[in-house]
Amino acid sequence: MRWKNKGHEYDEVYRCISAKKGFYLFGCGDYGKQFLKSFQKDVPVIGYIDNNPAKQRELICGKKCIGLNNLILKEDEGIILTISQIDRTGAIEQLEQQGYQKDIDFFLIEEFISVFYLYRYDKVYFLSVSFLPSTVCNLKCRYCLNFNPFAKEFYVRDWEALKADVDLFFANVDYIMLFHVSGGEPMLYRYTADLIEYIDKNYRDRIGTLRTVTNGTVVPTEEMLCKLGKCRVEVTVDDYREAVPQYNVQFDELIRKMEEYQIPYYINKADSWVDLAPEKTDYSAMTEEWLIQHRSRCGQTWQELRDGKLYSCNYAAYAAVAGIAGEQDLEESYDLRRHTVDKKKELIEFRLGYTEKGYTNFCKKCRGFTAHDTDLVEAALQVKENSC
Repeated sequence: MRWKNKGHEYDEVYRCISAKKGFYLFGCGDYGKQFLKSFQKDVPVIGYIDNNPAKQRELICGKKCIGLNNLILKEDEGIILTISQIDRTGAIEQLEQQGYQKDIDFFLIEEFISVFYLYRYDKVYFLSVSFLPSTVCNLKCRYCLNFNPFAKEFYVRDWEALKADVDLFFANVDYIMLFHVSGGEPMLYRYTADLIEYIDKNYRDRIGTLRTVTNGTVVPTEEMLCKLGKCRVEVTVDDYREAVPQYNVQFDELIRKMEEYQIPYYINKADSWVDLAPEKTDYSAMTEEWLIQHRSRCGQTWQELRDGKLYSCNYAAYAAVAGIAGEQDLEESYDLRRHTVDKKKELIEFRLGYTEKGYTNFCKKCRGFTAHDTDLVEAALQVKENSC
């Protein structure tokens, strides 16, 4: 989205939010449960909405759950869409078909959190951020969203630079629902446990969920496991055993070690990935207005934190590091080193997708992170030798 009224883009949205006395959370999965845990003290939550009939028969985190068709929304009630970006397209269509309007009757989770806390409490709250210390990985996935198959070498960050970024981030951000330490394969980076330990010790009270991830093929060292076991961190274990069955033994051993060291974990069985198709996409001839619309339609809401800056699209940032997106313009990042307290609304607007240009250079090579425009492909499909 391109800035039109910097510092005031969400004035009207907050007016609509402030008129509500209670909210339903549409989606009782990961985001929905995290939202309730982090914000129920300030945000009056009536209950959950979910399309799964089984969930409608039980209490979710102590709240009732109903189907959207059974909802009778009062004028002073609203809906917060607590569904991840790739899965929310259908829910938005369902809401609009029933006459609900975005930013009037329903609000996206990332926009609600940031706008509500900034306008009401003068606090900078984020939904999430991606923090990538290294792209080093033992797999070579054809559709890797770090674009490792295209990179000439892995990208590895210095330990002191990581700590500086974390300190700078929390010097400007009051609270974040999900701080995600990503990769690459984090269990192969020598400082992953030290980084999580540093965040946990210094900033854990300002984080809803501190999380890292592993591809399930690497058993961490005893030292790393011991450190992680003492931190308040969750580990997502991706289950790619169908794609890489040669790592089945390592997967089982990893799970055994997680339980031995009492590290909270969740097994993510990913049947498919999205293909942003940078090697097949060419939108370079499209007009600037088309590219702005292309970026606005994209459901991608994650940003990367790196070298003192937030990057407006983490996939564009990954592509630039991999060498397939060209140079990143200054408009594609927000320099936290130059941020001042009088620019809080500008920072929030950038985090929610506004930039001077309205799109990234990578948008010219990216199909977009949406359910309608992106093909699903086999998860963790490995690149064959002697192929790109």
